[in-house]
Amino acid sequence: MPRSSNAPLPPDALPAALVDVNSPIRSVLAFIVALVSPQNRKATIILCYAVFALTLWKYLPSAPRFADPETGKCVVNEQTFKIDNIGVVFGNSNAVSEPLNSTESLNSTPIKPLDGTLTAETTPLRFLWGARKHWAAFFLMGVFPMLIVKFVFREKLSDYGVCWGERKRTILSFLTLAPIFFAVGWASGLGDSGRAFYTVYPYNPAAGVSWNALILHSISYFCLYYFAWEFMFRGFLLRGLAPTTGFSTAIWIQVVISTALHFGHPASETFGCVAGGLLWGFFALRTRSIFAGWGQHALLGIALDWSLILAAC
Repeated sequence: MPRSSNAPLPPDALPAALVDVNSPIRSVLAFIVALVSPQNRKATIILCYAVFALTLWKYLPSAPRFADPETGKCVVNEQTFKIDNIGVVFGNSNAVSEPLNSTESLNSTPIKPLDGTLTAETTPLRFLWGARKHWAAFFLMGVFPMLIVKFVFREKLSDYGVCWGERKRTILSFLTLAPIFFAVGWASGLGDSGRAFYTVYPYNPAAGVSWNALILHSISYFCLYYFAWEFMFRGFLLRGLAPTTGFSTAIWIQVVISTALHFGHPASETFGCVAGGLLWGFFALRTRSIFAGWGQHALLGIALDWSLILAAC
C-alpha cells in the first residue's frame, strides 16, 4: 500500500547517522557534514549568508520619519537630524542635543518640503547617514554576495543576471510594464491610504529638503538599493539555489524571504511583494538578466517617494 504523502518519512529514508538515537553527538555531526557536502555546500553558503545579511539590514536603525502618517504633513525640522544617532557613529557630540519629546523639539517648525530651508543642516555627511538603508543594502545585498560568487564559487556574475542576457527580451520586458509600475508607485502615495507609507518611506528624510537632495536620493535609491535588492533575490538566491532546489522552488524561496522583509510595511505593499517577486523572478529566468526587474522595481519605489514628498508639501 503506498505511503500517504502527508505521512512522516520513515527512519530508513534518512541517513542512518541522523537518526542514531543512541548517539546525539554523532547525529549532530552527520547533520553538519550533510550541510557542507558537495551537493549542498553552495546552497548552505547562500542561505547562511542571506539569513545573516538580511536580518542585519532589517534591524539597522531607520532614519526619523519624514511625515506624520495621521496628518500627511512633513515633520522634519531643525531637531530631526540632531535626534538621529549620527553622533554616535561619527563622533558629533551635539548630535542628540534634545530628546524627542522635549519642548524645543515639539515646538520646532517643520520645514516646507523641497524649499531648501534645511540645506545647512543636511551636510553631505548627514545626507549619507540618512541614506544608510541604501548603503547597507548595497554592501550586504550587492557587494558581498558578488564577492562570494566571484571568489568562493568562482563563477561569473553574468550567470547571476548581472548582464543584458537576452537583450531584446530584457528591454521589451522592462518597457512593457514600466509605465504601469510608475503609475502604481505614484498613485500609492496619494490620498488617505497613501499616508500609511510614511511609516517607512522615504528611507532618507533629507530627500525632501530640496530638489537637489531629492534627485540625489533617487540616484542612490536606483544605483545602490534597487540594484543590490534585485541581485540578492533574483540573482544570488534564485540563480544560486536553482541547481540544488530546482527553479520553481528557488523562485518561491526568494519570494518568501523578500516578503518577510516587508513585514511591518503597509499590507498592500507586503502582499504586492509576492506578485512582484514572482514576476521579477520570471523575468530574471526568461531574460537571463536582473535588469528588467531592477528598472521596474526602482521606478515603483522612486515614484512612490516623489509622490509622498510632494503630497506633504
